[in-house]
Amino acid sequence: MDRAERDRFDVGAARADGPSRVLVLSAPVGEGHVAAARALAARMRELWPAAEVLELEGTGRGGWWRDVLLRVSYDLTLRFVPQLYGLGYDLLVRFPKVAELFKAMSAGGIGRSLEPALTTLAPDLVVSTYPMISGGLAWLRRRGRLPGRAVAVVTDVAVHPFWVWPELDETWTLLPASREQAKAVAPEADVRLAPAAVDRRFHPGDPAAARAATGLRPDAFVVLVTGGSLGFGGLETVVGAVLAGGEDVQVVVLCGRNERLRARLLARGLPADRLVALGWTDRVAEQITAADLVVTTAGGVIATEALAVGRAVLFAAPIPGHGKAGATMTAQAGLAVVCPTVAEVTAAVRRLRDDPGERAALAGRAAEFGRADLDAELAALAMRV
Repeated sequence: MDRAERDRFDVGAARADGPSRVLVLSAPVGEGHVAAARALAARMRELWPAAEVLELEGTGRGGWWRDVLLRVSYDLTLRFVPQLYGLGYDLLVRFPKVAELFKAMSAGGIGRSLEPALTTLAPDLVVSTYPMISGGLAWLRRRGRLPGRAVAVVTDVAVHPFWVWPELDETWTLLPASREQAKAVAPEADVRLAPAAVDRRFHPGDPAAARAATGLRPDAFVVLVTGGSLGFGGLETVVGAVLAGGEDVQVVVLCGRNERLRARLLARGLPADRLVALGWTDRVAEQITAADLVVTTAGGVIATEALAVGRAVLFAAPIPGHGKAGATMTAQAGLAVVCPTVAEVTAAVRRLRDDPGERAALAGRAAEFGRADLDAELAALAMRV
């Protein structure tokens, strides 16, 4: 943390109806953890105008280049050897003793790297949206060096062991099954069911107006396809399967930061009334609102954003690890449809296009999930700080 950041974080801020000093921590491994942290920080600033709310991105461990290495290794693993990522995930979930060993090995280094900022800022509330950072906070708490209340916000439906640290005051999860999973990891942890940490822009809106604003066909069955911020999960094949759903299907692809994917999709030469390939955009909420169906290979925050808008969600050959686990749990909650293989996607798209009743039922359950009041949860948290 540089001097400018410290100077603008007024450690003398007065408490009003919320905490006086809040530190929101995340890591740029994918975009979901950061997006959740930003959404939480924005809402805190609105709810607690007298509070100083600072966001820090990164583990701070051993210099900035370590976070770059962490992000790049995550990107390359999921892009080229996703099965390896899945094996690592399964190892943590199936063998708790192995998970505890790896947790113990990582927590100390991150805890030591976070301590200078925590000591300088002395926040009365610390919120983490990244599991390894939560581990660092837990390490400090065990040693009596973590001031204030500490909350871990789980951004995935599936809760692997690195998400749960009983030393922290609270762990927020998304579904009842998520909470049960977290309690199985650490029965002594205070695990709560909480609304998804999404930006206010993700709410039910007018699809016709969103289509007009984004230039999409008013008469098409619009399917939004996403593989998260990095375009994971064999998206080209998934797009082909969705396009095979029929000439009345218009596919919008969120390529995120994957410009190679976008170039390959544009090289197909299809007209925009059939295929739209977007790069990085800040209009994701509009694109979701305009869609009849959201198809994702990644899950995570993009799936909860779609649910918050009240859109039917289809998981297409979800990526190994948390992708598959989260897709299964979301479907079991009645909030999504899962196609384990790409071969099943075309039939599912056609079925959801031709059966508005099934689509409406999915969208209705999604809207019910999205109606959970995050502001009310934060107000309740303020009373516990």
